[in-house]
Amino acid sequence: MFLQECPAMTGVSQHKRSKTKGDSIGAVFISIYASDRVGTLETLRYIIMKRHFLPPLRALKSISITMSVIVMLGMIFCPAHATATDLQRKHILLLNSYHHTFSWNEEIFSGLMDVLRPKETGITLHVENMDTKRVTFSEQYIQHLHDVYLHKFNGMTIDLIMVTDNNALEFMRRFHDELFPNVPVVFCGINFFRDELIKGQPLFTGVAENMDAKGTLWWALNLHPETEHVYVINDSTPSGLSISRNIRLALKDFVAGIEVLYAKGKDLREIVQEVQALPKNSIVLYGVYYRDKSGRFHEAPEAIETISEAATVPVYGLLDFDLGHGIVGGMLTSGYSQGQSMAQIALHVLAGRHPQDIPVIKQSLSSLMFDYQQLKHYNINLDMLPEDSVIINQPRSFYAENTKLIWAGAAFTTIQMVIILVLMANTARRKYAEKELRKAHQLLEERVRSRTSEAKESVEAMRTVFDSSHDAIFIHDVGGHILDVNARMLKMYRITRDEISDLSIARDMSSRDNAVYRLSAIWRAVINGEPQYFEWKGRRPHDGSEFDAEVYLNRIVFRGQEAILANVRDISVRKESENRIRQSLSKFEAILENSLVGIAMSRGRKFVTINRRGAEIFGYAPGDLIGNDISFLLDDQNAVEEFIQESRDALQARGEFNTEQAFRDKNGNAIWCRMYAKAMAPESLGRGIIWAWDDISEHRRAQEDLMRTREDAEAANRAKSEFLAAMSHEIRTPMNAIVGMTEITLQTELNDAQRDYLHTVMNSARHLLSIINDILDLSKIEARKLTLDRTDFDLPYHVRTTIKGLEIQGREKELKVILDIAEDVPTCVKGDPLSLRQVLMNLVGNAIKFTHRGIISIRVSKAAPDPHRTASDARTIGLLFEVEDTGIGIPEEFMDTIFQSFSQTTRAFGGTGLGLAICKQLIGLMGGDICVESKVGNGSTFAFTAWYEPGFACPTPDTGLPKAAMSSTGGVHVLVAEDNDVNVMVTSLRLEEMGYTYSVASNGLEVLELLKNEDFDLILMDIEMPVLDGISATKAIRSAVPGGPIPNPAIPIIGVTAHALKEFRDKSLDAGMDDYVSKPVDFNELSAIINRLVGTRAMISPSRQTSRKTLPTVRDKIVERVGPDSPQTKEEFPVMWSPEQAMEDLGVDEAIFQDFLTTAKTEMTNMAEEIKQAVGSGNKKTSAYLAHTLKSICLSIGAHVAATAAANLEISCRQGSPCKDALKTLSSALDQLLALMKKKA
Repeated sequence: MFLQECPAMTGVSQHKRSKTKGDSIGAVFISIYASDRVGTLETLRYIIMKRHFLPPLRALKSISITMSVIVMLGMIFCPAHATATDLQRKHILLLNSYHHTFSWNEEIFSGLMDVLRPKETGITLHVENMDTKRVTFSEQYIQHLHDVYLHKFNGMTIDLIMVTDNNALEFMRRFHDELFPNVPVVFCGINFFRDELIKGQPLFTGVAENMDAKGTLWWALNLHPETEHVYVINDSTPSGLSISRNIRLALKDFVAGIEVLYAKGKDLREIVQEVQALPKNSIVLYGVYYRDKSGRFHEAPEAIETISEAATVPVYGLLDFDLGHGIVGGMLTSGYSQGQSMAQIALHVLAGRHPQDIPVIKQSLSSLMFDYQQLKHYNINLDMLPEDSVIINQPRSFYAENTKLIWAGAAFTTIQMVIILVLMANTARRKYAEKELRKAHQLLEERVRSRTSEAKESVEAMRTVFDSSHDAIFIHDVGGHILDVNARMLKMYRITRDEISDLSIARDMSSRDNAVYRLSAIWRAVINGEPQYFEWKGRRPHDGSEFDAEVYLNRIVFRGQEAILANVRDISVRKESENRIRQSLSKFEAILENSLVGIAMSRGRKFVTINRRGAEIFGYAPGDLIGNDISFLLDDQNAVEEFIQESRDALQARGEFNTEQAFRDKNGNAIWCRMYAKAMAPESLGRGIIWAWDDISEHRRAQEDLMRTREDAEAANRAKSEFLAAMSHEIRTPMNAIVGMTEITLQTELNDAQRDYLHTVMNSARHLLSIINDILDLSKIEARKLTLDRTDFDLPYHVRTTIKGLEIQGREKELKVILDIAEDVPTCVKGDPLSLRQVLMNLVGNAIKFTHRGIISIRVSKAAPDPHRTASDARTIGLLFEVEDTGIGIPEEFMDTIFQSFSQTTRAFGGTGLGLAICKQLIGLMGGDICVESKVGNGSTFAFTAWYEPGFACPTPDTGLPKAAMSSTGGVHVLVAEDNDVNVMVTSLRLEEMGYTYSVASNGLEVLELLKNEDFDLILMDIEMPVLDGISATKAIRSAVPGGPIPNPAIPIIGVTAHALKEFRDKSLDAGMDDYVSKPVDFNELSAIINRLVGTRAMISPSRQTSRKTLPTVRDKIVERVGPDSPQTKEEFPVMWSPEQAMEDLGVDEAIFQDFLTTAKTEMTNMAEEIKQAVGSGNKKTSAYLAHTLKSICLSIGAHVAATAAANLEISCRQGSPCKDALKTLSSALDQLLALMKKKA
């Protein structure tokens, strides 16, 4: 009944569930598209349109025959089957909608792999699974997949994309132009396909998945004519909904009186309950069910097996992988066929056919398939099924199972009987022949023994030669079967002799890269007498390793048959060497041509090769310079010869040559190049020289500009430093007098007004000194010349003493100063205590200055760890210092500039605005940082961090009261070296107040003379003095020999200078001074230094209590000796000048003495000219002063004759006598002295 009502179903192609028939179905449709012949297409269309007029079986056979013909035509007339060579290095992306273990995916993958065969065709297959059965196919998930694939395939060339099922197609339609522009797309498994899905996508084609629900239901109703209810099961996934729509359209007006029910939006438990409740006259049509309404995923067999077990009525399906899991059967769609068809289309596209020319396959590829166990379960008669139906799980008869075995036994029995009869007939003949053979046997046996012996010896000799060959030798027939091999062959191919009979040359011993198909023709040519030679890639059977070989083939006769002798030589090492050489040459050529420096080779003096960059540097093309002399680029002949000579000498001596040379380019411009040359053979330069050079013209110009800029900057910096040093000296010198005289005057009887005036002077002077110190500190910091000391010190003690000194200022303003040092603050650290004191003094001083009432709080604690500090920094102890006040605060607009130089929030309190800038720089040098929090009217909090190294040997602080100078050093005799009369007066007054005795020297030479004649406990040494400065004088004292002219070279020396720069302090200490004070001198500090250096070891002695005037100086002695009434004799001055005697008198070594002579010559020359000018102008006072100074200089170096002449001129000028004769005598003596000094230098 239903066959007549639905004749269209009779034409559905039936096929076995096997790869062979699947191949034919896929190939049919692909071949149709591959053919350009209209007749073939029309024939197929006619058959398909007319198939409902044929019985089912005839229609199936007709279609199969027609498809086979079309397949053959397609193979002949189109490139449907791409060769391995055509598809080599092709990359295909397979994008699956579901996970890789999904049964449908597995069948599709199996089908396409059987067609594509990637290993044989050279295709690289990239598989990506979207997993949308188990993961909700949401917009967020789609975007995530987009990002993953964008990242993963960025930069990869994809030749073709294959997508399976609707979700993957939808994703590719949406992102194709962005992710894979211009890449063809082939799809399969698309439910409910419509042409609109790929409208506007000319690169899309493929296979639609049209499940034959109508055909399945048609057969089910034929097998169950009592059916009145059909229960359709699909899930709510996109695939399930698509199949449901397809079923609705297919079953619309299908059969009247049949009720079709749909399980919509239900979970598996509800479906099972409804299936169990179905009446007996019902059937179940199962589509797909993988995700229930709660989102839970069910594996492929889980749902159908659960439903089938619960069902009391037959269950039919639409997909072949559900067969065997509980369904009876039906017109089942095969994923394997879908994969085959898609792969066939892919091969056509890869072969060059445009996807737009290949229409989408929309015909159903379903087959009528049943499960034998389910048929029996529901008592379905097998005779009702078509003959070509596929039935699984069907038991077979003994004959069917053993057909071949039965026929083989019968044939064997028949043959055996025939053989027995033949043997019986031949037995008689054999007995007669045996008699004849016995007669001949004896005769032949003797001949055989003789010939065998000879042949054995020959064979053994040939075998020895055979096995001793260095080449692999094997003998094979024209079919490639190995007959014999030598030992070298076994070793080369790593096999044993027992294995050779099972090996094939083409299959087992040749690489897949070889053109194996040529072997048959080569072997036939050898058999025809044409020896062959070629290169081949051999393969070792066991490990698959390959090697290059040379093969020589010759025809031989082996064991009575024609055979081929193959000599195989392993040339892998040679090939590898050739490849390396070839790659090296290519690499070197690429390097040479793309190098950013010029490279050339010369022989003799001519270029034999040069790269493009080398010629471009000089404005030429490479061809312009090849063959030309190197001197072509040097226009000066002298420069040419000098360059050639220098390079030749260096290359012969060291084998290489480096220089910077000026050349001329094509336009005559100077081009500076940095050149490097390497001789190929230093002993024979004619073999060649490799040159490399680079244009450094811009570099040299920049270097010259940088040098000029650097010189200008250094000059400016020196000028600034000299100016600051001079300013410091010129200001501090008078300031010393101002501060000293003010302090002295304040100790006298004064009225209140006078005392107030002097306090104003004192404060102003100290303020001026503070400004000078700030400017000098800032200058050193900016010049990066300020370095911090690394001294172990007691940090809590140092902080307490610093704050204790500031408490006095706080008490004057009725402020409470509180210091809080945390208990975990380490006691001993290594760092610069003076820098810390300077910062604290500035911050706490500012807090006191800007606070009128309230509290100044100073807190010290451990700082938090700094993650940015490097492990190499030894400063591991971080401390946090906070200074909080209740003062006027800082306006917000000044917060950004408060740490800049010369920045002030108000002028009401004075200052230069340098204090906080210096603090910030010092804190930076201590590895820390400073910040401030403030609110106008509520005070400010300055916080800074400082980092220190751990300390090891902190000095123990002296907590007792300082000793009075008078009690400890009352008997100290001090030598004051000072050339400024005002400073001498200030210093002498303060020394007398402290109870010290003193003597005065106006320059370094007088210091040395006084040390020879008086005993001193201490020297106050001015750094800047005429004739011989304090540094040189100190060096002379320290270099003297104990017990010599200077009895005590270790005498304590304190440097005194108006210079405030650290360089002068370091220079003084390096010269040998024990300590250092700057002008204006703080006499409290000086008293403490004297107390530390001298202590109580100096007691007043009678010899010292006399005045310093009781011991005559050298000057007095000279005056006495050269007075008007004192005769001059040669015995007193036996020689003009003796440097040896002078060094002995001074007690210094030759190096120090040479410094004296240099200074003395300069001073004597200058003073002689000044004396001439003073005498010529009649200024006798100046003349006497200059002569006195010149006398001291001459006497200090032992020039007694010149000193006497200078003393006579001094006396004449002081007495008002004529000075011209004395001047003439002095000039003559100086000329002789300078000539003698030059001669003995």
